Amino acid sequence: MIGPPAPPPPPASPPTEPPPEAVALLRERFGFEGFRPGQGEVVAAALAGRDVLCVMPTGAGKSLCYQVPALLLPGVTLVVSPLIALMKDQVDGLRAKGLPAAAVHSLVPLPEQEAALEAAARGECKLLYVAPERFKSDRFRARVGAMRVSLVAVDEAHCISQWGHDFRPDYRRLAPALELLGRPPVLALTATAPREVQDDVVAQLSMRDPVRFVRGIVRENLRFEVVRCRDRDQKDDLVVERAKEGGAVLVYCASRKQVERLHDVLRRRRLPALRYHAGLPEDERTAAQEAFLTGGAPLLVATNAFGMGVDRKDVRSVVHYEIPRTVEAYVQEAGRAGRDGLPAVCTLLFHPGDLRIQRFFVESANPSRSVVADVFRVLREAGDGRLELTADDIAARLHVEAPAQAVTAALAVLDRASVVRRGRREDNRARLRVLPPPGDLFAAAPVPPGLGRLLAWLSNTFGEDVEQAIDLAEVSTLLDRSEETLRRGLARLAEMGRIAYVPPFRGRATEVTSDAMGEDVLAAVDFAALEEKREREERKLERMVGYAQSPGCRVKNLLEAFGDEAAGPCGRCDACERTAARRATAAPSAHERETLLTVLDAVAAHDGRFGFRKLSEHLVGSRAQGMSGRLSHGATYGALSGRTRVVVEGWLHDAHDRGLLSLVPRRLAGDRTVHLLRLTPAGLRAVKSRQLADADA
Repeated sequence: MIGPPAPPPPPASPPTEPPPEAVALLRERFGFEGFRPGQGEVVAAALAGRDVLCVMPTGAGKSLCYQVPALLLPGVTLVVSPLIALMKDQVDGLRAKGLPAAAVHSLVPLPEQEAALEAAARGECKLLYVAPERFKSDRFRARVGAMRVSLVAVDEAHCISQWGHDFRPDYRRLAPALELLGRPPVLALTATAPREVQDDVVAQLSMRDPVRFVRGIVRENLRFEVVRCRDRDQKDDLVVERAKEGGAVLVYCASRKQVERLHDVLRRRRLPALRYHAGLPEDERTAAQEAFLTGGAPLLVATNAFGMGVDRKDVRSVVHYEIPRTVEAYVQEAGRAGRDGLPAVCTLLFHPGDLRIQRFFVESANPSRSVVADVFRVLREAGDGRLELTADDIAARLHVEAPAQAVTAALAVLDRASVVRRGRREDNRARLRVLPPPGDLFAAAPVPPGLGRLLAWLSNTFGEDVEQAIDLAEVSTLLDRSEETLRRGLARLAEMGRIAYVPPFRGRATEVTSDAMGEDVLAAVDFAALEEKREREERKLERMVGYAQSPGCRVKNLLEAFGDEAAGPCGRCDACERTAARRATAAPSAHERETLLTVLDAVAAHDGRFGFRKLSEHLVGSRAQGMSGRLSHGATYGALSGRTRVVVEGWLHDAHDRGLLSLVPRRLAGDRTVHLLRLTPAGLRAVKSRQLADADA
């Protein structure tokens, strides 16, 4: 009798040392004497044909982990990257070393794209960088499907996970594309993937028993600190101080508005600050990025739009003006400091009020059922076919109140449910009609020579008085001029009355794909999954708050978030330094000991009901509005009345830093979360014994 087939043998343990030819290639072609810790193991596993998930800190050299195998393997290595700037930098760097690499993305002219694909098919291009959006194209999939692809490297792999901090839906096309390619080995790389994101990346890419390398999420040359700030002025002063210390400084703000305000402050204080956010014209963003990355500018204020691919080596300080939304985002952004291996500082300026903007972002990114339904209503009422409506246009027509950010999120929800179909910005077309020459050419405004040549080309190509839909990128390639120059030329000709011109829609057009109405259509939307996503993002924000408010080692806290166990406190963060300083100094005086014990008594009496501010007001005996009930009575009410509220709040923070108090989140009405104080086991022992000892002593 024939039984079931035998199970496949377990995969062999991956080699841990790279082969000699890999070390020789590293030395001869890249100029390094040896691999950094972790790099060699990843290279060895990739050359052995294993699927690999690699989580390494920013600046640890992840790109070499696929560049070296690519040059040793037969055929081509396909590198999927979400950033055009990152692809350009890497391709330029490889070509400067004489290594065969090319990129295919929207800013590469079509003839160059064709040449790159043909070279890869012939085996002459060993590293082909592509954007994930390329896999939308049937033609592109057919071209790469005919190549010999030996390895697929997925850079910034956290983008494939909906639980990651920078989810990109286009990454979801990679799994079926891998099957089309004959399922070559996959090397997924990222600097920011906690355990749940790692598992999701493995699942989404259908990785086969992958070798996982999770190493040193933060580099040892980085010092982490959290500075509690009383107000915005103190934050501004700290940024100015950091900028004057020397070295390049990168300041992250949570919003464009804050970037603009802080940029103005720094300029008024005669500091040469640049700014970067998605609302600026493309030429200004590009100029700011180039000036900062090439070392010409020492100070940049930016939103997280200034992101992946940042590769300036000598950034001495990364300052977060407000708390980021996730630990993953914080680690990635802070990791842009000290990529040259020299000491650098990562500073978080923390004020509890900053949480409002991040909670706003969480709410906007996770719209309610009523917002999604109302957005769909607006689309249906707007008409059939392709709708060129911005998020602001839709928000203005809603019956429920929702910001433009929530509208954008609702459109993405409807798109994923196939209720609507969203276009790409690059698919938008300009409308153009060359007008007949004016009756009196002498009375008409003269056309400058450059514009005259453009007008003649348009007339010869499209004819006169016929409206055309044109692709500006394609026309700019044919004319061998930049798209921005073409836009300006067309606008000027329209002003002179020589053409009728409507620029392409700057947003993403939307088309309703179903004639059904209301609940029938919305049944296709998985609102339970949306709620789960919202709860996950709230927990991630709480984890970030925990980092900001934890009295323990900052690095240990970050490593634990990624499932990377720390051997012990780092000894170099602000929390470790405070602990060391306390142990090196004399024990608290009798007066200080009694004050701290009074603070602990007040917390014990109210047991997780209030936070720093309310408890400090209770201890000084405040009669401010809201001080009623238990807050205005009890043995500890007014017990420290000879001190100011700010001083007493400092004592509460000191007790928290000693590990005697903990912060517990509590959800209030309207989905608002506050953090309240409670005694830790060490604090409870101190109250009972009337003796003080740090929790980690």
